[in-house]
Amino acid sequence: MPPRATAAGSGMVVCGTDASGTAGSGTAACGTAGSGIHGSGTVACGTRAYGTPGSGTVASGTAGCGTRASGTAGCGSPASGTAGSGRAGSGRATFGNDMRPELSRKQLIRAVVAGGAVALAAAWASSRPSLDRVTVLHAIVLTAITVVAEFMSIRLPHGATSEQITLGEIAIAADVALLPPAISPLVAILGLSISLLIKRKPAVKIAYNAGQYALATTAASMIFYGIGGGEFRAAAGLAALFLGMAAFAGSNLLTISAIISAISGERLTSVLREEFRLSLAVAIGNSSVGIVAVALWFARPVLVPAVLAPAVALHLAYRGWIRQLEFVREIADQKEKLERIVSHSSEGIVLADASGTVVLWSPSMERISGLSAAEAEGKSLGYLLRGRASDGSSVQVEVGGADQGFEVTRADGSDRWLSVRHGPARDADGTLRWDVIVVHDVTTEHATEKMKDHFLAVVSHELRTPLTPIIGYAKFLLRRDDIDPQIQREALGSLLERSEHMQRLVEDLLLASSIDEGGQMQVHSRREPVDVAEVVARAVSSSRVSHPKREIVLHGSGPVLVAGDAMRITQVMANLIGNAVKFSPSETPITVRVTREGDHAVLSVTDRGRGIPTDKQHEIFEKFRRLENPDVMETGGAGLGLYIVDQLVRAMGGTIEVESLPGRGSTFSARFAALAGPVTDQHEAMERSA
Repeated sequence: MPPRATAAGSGMVVCGTDASGTAGSGTAACGTAGSGIHGSGTVACGTRAYGTPGSGTVASGTAGCGTRASGTAGCGSPASGTAGSGRAGSGRATFGNDMRPELSRKQLIRAVVAGGAVALAAAWASSRPSLDRVTVLHAIVLTAITVVAEFMSIRLPHGATSEQITLGEIAIAADVALLPPAISPLVAILGLSISLLIKRKPAVKIAYNAGQYALATTAASMIFYGIGGGEFRAAAGLAALFLGMAAFAGSNLLTISAIISAISGERLTSVLREEFRLSLAVAIGNSSVGIVAVALWFARPVLVPAVLAPAVALHLAYRGWIRQLEFVREIADQKEKLERIVSHSSEGIVLADASGTVVLWSPSMERISGLSAAEAEGKSLGYLLRGRASDGSSVQVEVGGADQGFEVTRADGSDRWLSVRHGPARDADGTLRWDVIVVHDVTTEHATEKMKDHFLAVVSHELRTPLTPIIGYAKFLLRRDDIDPQIQREALGSLLERSEHMQRLVEDLLLASSIDEGGQMQVHSRREPVDVAEVVARAVSSSRVSHPKREIVLHGSGPVLVAGDAMRITQVMANLIGNAVKFSPSETPITVRVTREGDHAVLSVTDRGRGIPTDKQHEIFEKFRRLENPDVMETGGAGLGLYIVDQLVRAMGGTIEVESLPGRGSTFSARFAALAGPVTDQHEAMERSA
């Protein structure tokens, strides 16, 4: 069956069920050694309708069956389909949403429909047939054959497009050879229309394809009867039938190429050139199948089924093979999608069989566990995923088990908290086949939760501690009118001290909140020449007032200049001195030094307190980190002081270091790049560089 274009919306491709593409032509030749897809082999029968022009199969062999058709887009209002226009589209070519050639499309559709009507009228007027019993019987049988041939189709996917193979052209050749020229176009149109109606295609598509068929079939019939005299068994008649089928293919090629040109904007000659050779080749092969069947009808009618049955059988077998290919391709496509999901998922994915043997270990799982897929696959799930619950008990993951969270030790010795969720796959009878385990690394979330609990414990303790004496002294002062002035001063001093403690706590919390997650200060920090010796001296003097019972010793000689912020440096020193006061015995001195070491200014605070274990020294600069148990704390504080010190020093381009031994005290040192020259000269130089 020839290619035919379609009208309206979703674009029914020529000759075939839901065929699609852009340029259609010809038939895939097949017969004794016909070809299915690209090459020789088993006979491939049927009408082919599909996507990109020039592609498809050109079969070889003595006879072919089935027409290769490709769709032009439908016309009319915006079309449906995967691709908007031209040669793209899956399943059928459509006009899409690009309406630029709308006028030419409508004109072409009207011309084809009108031309088909004129052709039918001319054929009927030139030879009015006598509708005898034999003619009517032939017409009914051939209409049924045309419907069946059009309805049998094979869809061949080709990337974004697809092709359809049917047995339609066998019926077309029989229509032309066995029916009068006025009847054969009507039978072809009727069979086509019935098949399209069964498929519930839009009326405008049926009208367009009917017009295309009317033009092509009328041309073939006129040539067969005009040149060959309608005598199939004569040489001239046989040649005329071949010539008429060539005209049939040429007419459809022209109408299809015209609408493709209107849709895509390509030159008509370019489209014709792309389609001509393949259309001619497949038309010859398909016509041969129909003509052989007609020849047997005249010579040995009983043998006609012997020709058609193998063609139908091969067609059906080929359809089954194509469906199997589609199924395999779909599985491969789903497998590829799954592999992409697994490889790009941030969560670890493990696939285990019913026995608990790991068969898949995703890349994210390699990162989380520290084990490669080669090391994990083939091993027991419970062996690979085991660890400690929050209560310290041992746990391991079992196939099909319950969701849970636990701590594991990686291959490199580090500890991670994991959350495990199961997705078991079971048979209809409930038997476990597979288990998909999704593993999420929740170490950060666990640490955050732990930090939150710690923070609440610390802050509640810190707020409760000063509030108790504040409330007590306030009640005491309210109840007594005759309070000794000395006692009153002591009470008010205690109230002031506790209030200042709460003020410092709130200030630390606000300052900590001004530091974002990346550790960058969001508060203003100036960079100007600062004499840190002078700034440290003022900070020590203020600390002596705040802690009159503590001995704070200052060592330093001459000015030491750095580029920084005097206010922030004062905060750093106040926190370091306050930390030393808090964590050292009251009878021991605190030593503050300002020295210059090479190109750096070093500000250090030394205490003789309990010291810090070496393995804990990196933790003390973390937010809310305290080395004491919050439930039995011996000292106050929210665990923000050293964190703020670290962030402020870094914001000014410096570094903070700690040297400590348990039982011997600690020394905290802030290092800044030193400047040379008097403060005034350095200030002027920095202003000029700014």
